[in-house]
Amino acid sequence: MGNFLIILIFAITIYVGNGQRIKTLNIGALFYDDEYEIEESFVKTINLINSQNEVHIKLNPLIRRLYETEGSAILENKAVSLVENGVAAIFGPSSKTDSDIVSLLCNATGIPHILFDYLSEENDMLKVNHRMTINVFPSQAIMSKAYADIVQNFVWKKFTIVYNSEDASAPYRLQDLLQLKDINEKIVRVRTFKRGGDYRILWKSIKGERRVVLDCPPDILVDVLNASIPFGITAQFSHMFLTNLNTQMANFDDLRDNVTFAVNITAARLKLRESLNEDMNVWNSTDLLTMKLLPDLVHDAVMLFYLAVKNISVMYKINPPQITYNYQQEVEDPWPMGLYINRIMKVIASSDDSHFHYGFMQFDDSGHRNNFTLDIYEPVDNYLLATWDTDGHISQKEVEITNLKKIVYKVATRIGEPYFMLKEDAENRTGNDRYVGYAVDLITEIANVLKFDFLFVPVADNNYGKLNKETNQWDGIIGELINNDAHMGICDLTITQKRKAVVDFTVPFMQLGISILAYEKPIEQKPWNAFMEPFTNDVWVYVMISIFIIAFLFLFMARVSSSEWQNPHACNKDPEVLENTWDISNSFWLTMGSIMTAGSDILPRSAPMRTFNAMWWIFAIIVTNSYTANLAAFLTNSKMEGDIKGVEDLAKQSAVKFGTIQGGSTYTLFSESNETTFRLAYNMMQSEEPSVYTKTNDEGVERVLKNNGTYMFLMETTSLEYNTERNCKLKMLGETFGEKHYAIAVPFGAEYRSNLSVAILKLGELGKLFELKKKWWSYENNDCPQQEQGTSENNDLNFSEVRGIFYTLFVGIFVAYVVGITEFLIYVQHVAAEEKLTYKEALIKELKFVMKVWNNKKPITPGCSTRASSHMSGSTDKSSKSSKSRRSEMFKIDSRPELLEARSIKSLKSAIVNNIRDPRI
Repeated sequence: MGNFLIILIFAITIYVGNGQRIKTLNIGALFYDDEYEIEESFVKTINLINSQNEVHIKLNPLIRRLYETEGSAILENKAVSLVENGVAAIFGPSSKTDSDIVSLLCNATGIPHILFDYLSEENDMLKVNHRMTINVFPSQAIMSKAYADIVQNFVWKKFTIVYNSEDASAPYRLQDLLQLKDINEKIVRVRTFKRGGDYRILWKSIKGERRVVLDCPPDILVDVLNASIPFGITAQFSHMFLTNLNTQMANFDDLRDNVTFAVNITAARLKLRESLNEDMNVWNSTDLLTMKLLPDLVHDAVMLFYLAVKNISVMYKINPPQITYNYQQEVEDPWPMGLYINRIMKVIASSDDSHFHYGFMQFDDSGHRNNFTLDIYEPVDNYLLATWDTDGHISQKEVEITNLKKIVYKVATRIGEPYFMLKEDAENRTGNDRYVGYAVDLITEIANVLKFDFLFVPVADNNYGKLNKETNQWDGIIGELINNDAHMGICDLTITQKRKAVVDFTVPFMQLGISILAYEKPIEQKPWNAFMEPFTNDVWVYVMISIFIIAFLFLFMARVSSSEWQNPHACNKDPEVLENTWDISNSFWLTMGSIMTAGSDILPRSAPMRTFNAMWWIFAIIVTNSYTANLAAFLTNSKMEGDIKGVEDLAKQSAVKFGTIQGGSTYTLFSESNETTFRLAYNMMQSEEPSVYTKTNDEGVERVLKNNGTYMFLMETTSLEYNTERNCKLKMLGETFGEKHYAIAVPFGAEYRSNLSVAILKLGELGKLFELKKKWWSYENNDCPQQEQGTSENNDLNFSEVRGIFYTLFVGIFVAYVVGITEFLIYVQHVAAEEKLTYKEALIKELKFVMKVWNNKKPITPGCSTRASSHMSGSTDKSSKSSKSRRSEMFKIDSRPELLEARSIKSLKSAIVNNIRDPRI
């Protein structure tokens, strides 16, 4: 502002009192011979100004034409001729010249120099020599910032910059984007081309690239784009940003009707004055837009100069410069009014935009335009998307698009149950009708919500997506998305950090984890005598022989041991006979009872007998405990993996091998984890030979079945549940770990990703995701023995394993009852004979008594008492003559009337004792 006041005082001092007006003011211009549109706009603008005659100033255009074959010397001569003709300003030349001779000339003579085309970046030394230059074309440095802001708004994480190598100013316009290449070459690639060259070589080098920043002149733009079509650059959902501000001048008619040209194109252009179509003054009635950047900027440049002259001429007389220029000598007296006009132009540019096509202008100290607005638009169908201002703000516009091409989404997937499978008669079907599975149903549901068409594209290698470190290329579904061969990928595709670095994912449609797939050994049917398996047949034979031999040896020792012969009646101090309680039945019962840990009601008395019995008990304990210990091992399903309950157990053993899919998400979890157990498990898998890794889940399942329990497979729980549901020989071991999510993968920056996520959330809220999971995971024909599967993990016995014990019990009870019933029937025969009854009557009588379970007392019949008395005598009496005489005496006693009147066993015993004590006996 201080400089402005100084200039104003200086001008007043020189021109005060001078009321005469300049009638004609020469305006010089330098145009190339093929810039007829720019020249025409220049002349029309001057004629428009002269026709208004607002300040009685007539602008007289003096034009010098240039040719590209001419050098800087000729350019200087033509510029000098304009100076010598007293021009008040020089416009041009355009950026076709690589010389700043005109700027230097104007700076030396004080004549305003106004440019309308881009100017290469200047250093501080050049700025000193260009003080009289103003450029209405946007500053290249700010344009570079604008392009970086727009690309950042696109959220591109990877892209390629393409520009004309013959355009020296292109690197300046793109410098902010090119700086990203210096930071990370994997994010930003740079390619160049030459006008008239083979553009196919350019596009082949970046085949499949989905994000491109293209700086290309509009006259060759269509040719360059057509060359990219065979290489997938312009396929659906690719995005291309065109930086040339004159892009709208390209002829997009052929591309507009080309079905293979489906790329999303965005371009930038200077924003027109918002009030342009609303102003109805005399200027707007004739001031028509050419819709071409440079001609319209020439208009703005001439109007800017005119407005400055108009403001000055109100008070001051403007005398045209009269300068003789000699390039060998410095100009001693530059035109003083030139600097003043230059300053006024900078002041009024930002105060009034009514005469400019591209709105307000603002310049920095070097004369560069640093205030403008860009339209971000779609150039093919020409509709506005957003606007950018120099503050870096991008304002989105609501646009209704009605002429979009019909989009058919390509869905990359892989064959794998139950997500994506071929129908049995797939060879007789076409298109999507050939496939069935969870992924097919899910995409169909999403398509019904979002109203789009899709086509399944199974990947050739049937892989999920793995990075090849040697080629730095992705394969499988991820590779299809990166190479722009598909618009989305779906299957059991896990979200991982590496994949998120190259593609985007929707919200998850399924949550899962990792577990262990193991072989379920079939439950063997044990034989009925399985309880005898702890001992071999010969051991059982030896044990049975030992019982019989020990019983007879025990009997023999008891008979030779004097301590075992005892008085049968303790009250009789002088017995006639001694009795030995060890007969064959008692000896056998003690021997058998000892080995069965049942004990006996009689025990040996002598030291030899007790020693003998103690040794037998030691033997019995060892045999019994050995049988008990081995019984559990033989009656349960011993499994090699019985002690494996999870990954930690796997990592601590070496008998069972385990693996997972090579390069899959589970592999990545183990290889990149810092957890000790996972690292140990990964190292074990890496060291195994042959490799324990597989290419697919199906291969892993097959390997588990083939190895019969010596191989386990780490896999995601969804696939694990699906396989165990359909194969009784498979089971899941341990708890779930390593939480994961399945989602739909889309290329970076895909605009439709948010719509897919919303559709997935909607399906989840409606219960559709649960229904689809149930539909494809449940198996109606599952006939696996669920109860046995459930108990196979522990040592509990089932009936099939111990049924032999029950059979033995039933046989023993049956034999006992057969013997008891036989004895009962014989007893009934005796009762019938004694009581003079028929056999039937006696049988009914005894059965009635047997059924009275509450009666524990039974009357003795005479016959029965005789038999009972005979049983009370010692068994040893039967082998001696004295025993025979005693038996005859006892029979006599038994016939006494007191015994006959006895009604119970107790009274019988009492009568016998009394008779024994009777001195008459």
